[in-house]
Amino acid sequence: MSSRPSAPFLEPRHVCGGLLLLCSCLPVFVSQALARPQAGGVTAAGPRVRMVRSVAGSKGEQRGGSYVILDPRTKFYVPDDRQVIVYFEWEAPKGTHHCEGTVKGPNGQLAVMSSFDYPATQGKFGGYWTMPLLENSSPGLWTFESRVDGEFSGELRFEIVSAKRPADAAKEEALPTPQEIYSHAVAAVALVEKLDEKGHPFGAGSGFPVGENSLLTSFRVIDGARQLRIQFADGSHIEIESLIAWNRREDWAIVQADGRKMSTLPVAASKSWSVGDHCYWLDTKPDGGRVIADGQIVGKESRQGWGERISISNTFNTAATGGPLLNERGEVIGFLGGTLAETLVPRISSDVQVSAGGNATYAITGSAVPIGVVAPPSNGTPATLQTLWAEGQFTPPITAARNVTFGMMTQGKPQKGRAFAKEMKLEFTRQDDSATILVALVSTEALKATTELRMYDADNRPVSKGEAVKISLRRGDPQERYWTFSLGGFPAGVYRADVLLGDAVAWRTYFRVRE
Repeated sequence: MSSRPSAPFLEPRHVCGGLLLLCSCLPVFVSQALARPQAGGVTAAGPRVRMVRSVAGSKGEQRGGSYVILDPRTKFYVPDDRQVIVYFEWEAPKGTHHCEGTVKGPNGQLAVMSSFDYPATQGKFGGYWTMPLLENSSPGLWTFESRVDGEFSGELRFEIVSAKRPADAAKEEALPTPQEIYSHAVAAVALVEKLDEKGHPFGAGSGFPVGENSLLTSFRVIDGARQLRIQFADGSHIEIESLIAWNRREDWAIVQADGRKMSTLPVAASKSWSVGDHCYWLDTKPDGGRVIADGQIVGKESRQGWGERISISNTFNTAATGGPLLNERGEVIGFLGGTLAETLVPRISSDVQVSAGGNATYAITGSAVPIGVVAPPSNGTPATLQTLWAEGQFTPPITAARNVTFGMMTQGKPQKGRAFAKEMKLEFTRQDDSATILVALVSTEALKATTELRMYDADNRPVSKGEAVKISLRRGDPQERYWTFSLGGFPAGVYRADVLLGDAVAWRTYFRVRE
């Protein structure tokens, strides 16, 4: 190899929020001329840009709008290696940023990339450059420096060696492929089915092992069950009635699975994730099959008394709830779920559809719980599902929805001789005088029963219990029932309203009262 200094061609690329942009720019050599020096006082300002990480390698690919270095390393051999790819991630305010890169060789040769402007829609974005390795590329230590908005935003050093790559050269661990992540996750994730008092399934979610004889899932996956059926990846299953630990507000539960040999997933270090990171999870198909899904971490929040949550860029099916959230290395950083009291109240709009059972269907950002919040006791004593029922931890399932054709909550109350404006409303203030719940009941055969309205707070504690009223339904003949109540006695918070037909919940809604 010639020792003559060489100037590599750099191909800059940048990614953010699933968008990949390409800029083809020639290097510009730095002039040695100096401008006339000037001086002056200014107000001190802190850095606006922070480098999150930098990595180099010889191979890379796009994954879900992000760019992944497949063989991260810092030493490259000519002629065996044909290129060096350098990748940077930055945190910066949203908006358009002016970005450039500079590479400096061991002999002092310097090349500056032509600049580009990038409109960042998120607070985190990345860029990568490809540098071909030529036969006359100077051996030694090279430095790549990045700048965003004229501000130094990180550097990465790598070494070029003029020799064949040794057979025993240390290899840094490559990131797993999506196929490898999928295979490991599918082998570890189990189906968690809720069974009623008759042993019939009425809901399902997912779970995965977090230790010997224990399976982690979302609390809402087990909520309301009399028994749980766990079906493992090998097709075997067990039925259990015990939990090792749980936290209803933080939305996690550890299920006891004695005598089961389960595949495990590596767990990432606590707080190793950040907004903008690429992530994976297993979603479910209608037939129960597992499919790999990916996206980005788009937010995080922490509510006092409810714990921490991770927001991801896509939604997932109900049966995927409780499954692992994985980073690019296939390590567990959390699990799907994370219901907050505030999210129980749907936002009423033209896009919202409310079923007869009182359940609203609408698109929301996916939520997950960081794995670090789970704190199983060292010597936990298993508790039965019946214990959680007795303690009021569980929410009774809706089992008589077939007897409801319509249900809604609105402000005000019906008055004799005047039409009642039936406009759905689930947000109130304590100054609102009253609210009304309207439900249309029906039966496929003559039915005599009782109906009543019960109210609970976000912790399932009873707030009010109406009087059970006898009702007689004729076959196929809907009958409307009203319940009107004052809002002044409700402290600010989220509440649950259940309409019962006999002992079964026929309709449910959640509503919020503000000051």
